[in-house]
Amino acid sequence: MNLGKNKKWIFVIISIALVGLWAAKKFLQKNNSSQPTMEKQDGNSYWTCPMHPQIHLNHQGECPICHMKLIQVKSQETQTQESSRAEIQVSSEELNLIGVQRHQVERMDLSVAIPVSGRLLSAKTVAFQVYESDLRNIKPGLKFHGRSSLSEEGDIEGTITSVDSIVDPTSRTVRVVGTIQKSLGPLISETTFSGAIEINLKNRVSIPESAVLHTGKGDLVYIFTNGNKLSPKAVKLGLKAEGFYEILSGLEPGVLISSGPNFLIDSEAKIRGASQSAESRGQLAKPGCPTDQHWDTPMSMCMPGKENK
Repeated sequence: MNLGKNKKWIFVIISIALVGLWAAKKFLQKNNSSQPTMEKQDGNSYWTCPMHPQIHLNHQGECPICHMKLIQVKSQETQTQESSRAEIQVSSEELNLIGVQRHQVERMDLSVAIPVSGRLLSAKTVAFQVYESDLRNIKPGLKFHGRSSLSEEGDIEGTITSVDSIVDPTSRTVRVVGTIQKSLGPLISETTFSGAIEINLKNRVSIPESAVLHTGKGDLVYIFTNGNKLSPKAVKLGLKAEGFYEILSGLEPGVLISSGPNFLIDSEAKIRGASQSAESRGQLAKPGCPTDQHWDTPMSMCMPGKENK
């Protein structure tokens, strides 16, 4: 009899505990749903503030920080907005104001110095490491210069004699050996060496360093199309000379590109690209404005005058 009563009480206690756990879970879910969070609320969309994008809510309302009206966005839209860039129209006055200039892509002779470091094998031989990304330009016969840790009073000059064919899997470098032909002081084996390999690139498609935008997914430039319209163009860069980049693909001589503070152009292109993408899918409609005003996307408010398209 006692055993049966004990089993009955155990069953009652377990049932009460399960009900308590269920009630606590519901209570926590209710409280959490009312707080701003950095995590998405469902698999489709969330509500956020145009001025405070860290606010993520699962319902419409006002921003708890600035009290602006929240907008609804798709949870998978962030990466699309970051990578989407639209063609933009700018006037000559605007280009002059922000300091952007037109530059015509051309072929040039570039002088490149690839930095290297290593050690002296003897008074006549030095070994240094070259990154595999630079190997396509390294070959026997190229000149190098540098200094030893014991020859600060003068430069060491020489010629590359051999390039190894095995890449170090840890440093992703290849061993290069050179013969020393000139030094202004005594050299001692196993002392450190630091210097550069001199490379002359003939007739290479080149653009100014200031024309390149480095993004998380690659490099791009802005090209002029139909007058003052600017359109993004992906490029593949080669070696970097003083103030210029070698172009491996993406541009041909004669193309007109923008050079200068291109981050200002890129910012506007990303904003317009994100806005156009959202509008085309009906995800972010522009609020209505009075007839003498327009909706300004960067400011997220109605502004006087017509929209500059």
